[in-house]
Amino acid sequence: MRGFVVVALGAILIWIGLSTEGSKVDAADVAEVRADEPLEDPGELAVAVDGAPFEAAPAIQPPPGGAPIPAPEVEVQEVEREPIEREPIERSVEPARQVQRPEPPTTDSFAGARRGVSAADPRASVDFDAGNSGSEELARVLLEAWITEEPEELSAYMTQGQGTKMPAARQQLVGGFWEALIGKVDAAQQRFDAIRGQEGVSSTQLALLAAAIDPPGNRAVPRVASSGRIEPLALSMQMILLGDEARSLMEVRDYGRSAVAWSDLIQMELRAPWGPHRDAIRRWGESLGQAQGNHRLAKGGNWPSYDVTVGAGEYLTDIRKRALRQRPDLLICTGLIEATNGLVGRYHHPGDVLRIGTDRANVIVDLDARAVFYRHGDEVVQVWDCGIGKAGHETPLGTFTIGDKLENPPLSTKGLPYGHPDNPLGTRWLALLRDGQKSSYGIHGTTDPSGVGGEVSLGCIRMRNDDVNELFKILPRGAEVIIQR
Repeated sequence: MRGFVVVALGAILIWIGLSTEGSKVDAADVAEVRADEPLEDPGELAVAVDGAPFEAAPAIQPPPGGAPIPAPEVEVQEVEREPIEREPIERSVEPARQVQRPEPPTTDSFAGARRGVSAADPRASVDFDAGNSGSEELARVLLEAWITEEPEELSAYMTQGQGTKMPAARQQLVGGFWEALIGKVDAAQQRFDAIRGQEGVSSTQLALLAAAIDPPGNRAVPRVASSGRIEPLALSMQMILLGDEARSLMEVRDYGRSAVAWSDLIQMELRAPWGPHRDAIRRWGESLGQAQGNHRLAKGGNWPSYDVTVGAGEYLTDIRKRALRQRPDLLICTGLIEATNGLVGRYHHPGDVLRIGTDRANVIVDLDARAVFYRHGDEVVQVWDCGIGKAGHETPLGTFTIGDKLENPPLSTKGLPYGHPDNPLGTRWLALLRDGQKSSYGIHGTTDPSGVGGEVSLGCIRMRNDDVNELFKILPRGAEVIIQR
């Protein structure tokens, strides 16, 4: 993947044709499902700074594979995470380039901006800055080219579209960002030095270019603010760097920070001003799941918890009750204790020390992404596809909590037992309560997995049986479920 990125990005730089030769860098310009029917359900790059052309990338046609891309503009700040897994992604290794970095504003982790966020998520407080003409479109085109590994649209944008109207400094920013990604750090450093203080680029964008100059796995990637105005171009740049970091950290088995990076990347895509790319989210989710299997879902992972010692004759139900007596604020279930302590398929014994997680499990269902995001605190742990309500029976937006959990559920409204050919509910049912009261909606399995990913139900959230079985085990009653689009 890394090798292809180098080739393809070089080609993108050529096609973009960011030529400012002979000129200085300057500022250029539910339906409520009725109670009775509830459950259905990348030549030469001639770019110059002060008349000095940079080394050109070789003219290579990109083979099929993958090419990362620049990204959107974002209000950046150092993320303040919990000590164990929320520290910024950076290492003690000396960077290859001595970059004089701008001082970006400090930030929280990305917690709530999204295109068209519904009232379902009251924490959503970020606006996207549309003040720079074409910024959002450029951000989307760059990210799309990276995701799909097809840079033709990006090339057309830069040579024939709005890219030709960008300020010269921003053209240099884009060129420098790509050069940094393909390892041309000297050229990227020159551009960075040339455009500092110029109009047309923000301090956030410069901070991201500086981060890109560092080697993967050693990048202190700035985080997005959880409030204020976000630059789409910086957001896209940040997402690309986070994806690169996540992969690099996985290679050195730094699963905790890799998982955090994947989680942030996925949630940024959900809340970006463009529509979510479902295939990308699915791929990122698979990589996230691998990291989380050695982090949040592993006894040796680095996550917030406290210990309990198994007493004589205690079952997991007894341990759960004792943990809740000690910490009434916890939200846990026996399946979660089992999964996070590696007890699936094996016994626990008196004297064993088990870890009890203190971050509350919760779920986000994104209707546009058609996906269920299982989280511990604000960190995504697992991602699964889902089906949603069809026209006339739209899945309702809002905040719910998990109520009754049933194995092999009947379709009670029609008196159909589990396994009946006309009962579509599949193997599990997790009821959704609104304001503590029963609703006619739930998260459930399905007898027809081909409908997962589509608009197929009478308002409920449909999952494949294997997926809903896993969710069923690790999501406690009382857990919050936010349905958004």
